[in-house]
Amino acid sequence: MKLLYWLLLCIPVALLAHFVFRLDDGIVFVFTCLGIVPLAAVLGDATEQISYYVGPKVGGFLNATMGNVPELLICGFAIKAGMHSLVLASLAGSIFGNILLVTGMSVLCGGLKYKFLTYNTNITHTNFSLLAFALFAVSVPFFFKFAHGGAVSDIVINDFSLILAIIMVVLYVLGLVFSLITHRDIFVLESEDEEDEEGPDWSLKKGVVVMLAATAVVAVMSELLVETVEGAAEKFGLNEAFVGIILIPILGNVAEHASAIIMAIRGKLDISIEIAVGSSMQIAIFVTPLMIIFSAFTGDIMGYLYTPMELLGLWLSIGLSYVLFLDKKANWLEGAIHIVAYLILAAGFLMFGI
Repeated sequence: MKLLYWLLLCIPVALLAHFVFRLDDGIVFVFTCLGIVPLAAVLGDATEQISYYVGPKVGGFLNATMGNVPELLICGFAIKAGMHSLVLASLAGSIFGNILLVTGMSVLCGGLKYKFLTYNTNITHTNFSLLAFALFAVSVPFFFKFAHGGAVSDIVINDFSLILAIIMVVLYVLGLVFSLITHRDIFVLESEDEEDEEGPDWSLKKGVVVMLAATAVVAVMSELLVETVEGAAEKFGLNEAFVGIILIPILGNVAEHASAIIMAIRGKLDISIEIAVGSSMQIAIFVTPLMIIFSAFTGDIMGYLYTPMELLGLWLSIGLSYVLFLDKKANWLEGAIHIVAYLILAAGFLMFGI
């Protein structure tokens, strides 16, 4: 992952290309994307170091939260720019990207080393339960509008979306109380029972400073990405579905992808699942609702309405992954199925759009 740090050079290049040389959006977009990738890795390293001081429970929560910061900021600036469809596409893409691609790569790589991979079923069950609720919640406004032939006013949809978002954030908080306080004993990761010979390489102060500095730079690069995304999509002939559902989620979650795969190769699939499936759960019932609430403060509420194909993609990806995890152990073939399923969805969005 350290090789990614060389891509930090793309950050000043992107800034100079946009603000000094006034190059076209396509060039700036490419360098901005390349610059965000190592920033995600820096955030991952910083939170990993901090976790040595705050403990694995809080550290895991912090890792999942900070892992979503690049995409959170990108979506925040996109909402300010009125790009609501891009935001929902990006968040939907993150959910089934994490649950299919990241989980698939982890299980495949780990399964090539170990015949079977075991994991904490309590973690998996809780994450999938919350994901199932998220599917239920986002399906309600879609099908009620469909039942009325689309003749539902935007005001009604927006008001319902805001109420739904608040409810989902409350449920997310309850989920944290459940897993971190009242039932924390059933969420002990197998790896926590093993003696960890490694220690922190950074001081706590350095970890916090690096995390905050990286977040600030991510904010700048995220705003630049949003400013240039439409021009770049037109220049390269990419549809909004591909940019939102495939490109942005992959760029914002590179560090999480690498960490999940490394943990699986070490035989710690429970941690990989916590990173991949847990991140999908957090996006579904916290990040997306948070964006709805944020949009209300901008004066233009983002309706909680996915397109039919985005909603179908969420149902299929979560349903498939849940079925494959029913037997309480994983093998490389199940990982390959996850990956192929993601590639089919990605190809569909690239060729057909939304």
